[in-house]
Amino acid sequence: MTNIEDITARKQALLARAETERNKIARTYYQWQARTHATRQVTRILKNPLVLAGIGLLALKMPWKRTYKFGGWAWKAWRLVRMVRRMWI
Repeated sequence: MTNIEDITARKQALLARAETERNKIARTYYQWQARTHATRQVTRILKNPLVLAGIGLLALKMPWKRTYKFGGWAWKAWRLVRMVRRMWI
């Protein structure tokens, strides 16, 4: 091979490698974008003044023993949701 052919082959190899890396970066970006989109939807709901007032009222009116029990229920529900999501994905 001549020098120009070597340079051309190296250029093609570098372009293929760059394309692979670009695809990998794009895949990672879209995965993170999906997660941040889900987080934005949840925080959008929590920004609603009626939801915040309801949470505040619930916190004021709920007895402490029930609060601890509610937290346990919430944790169990969260674990169940995570398990179901793992099965569907």
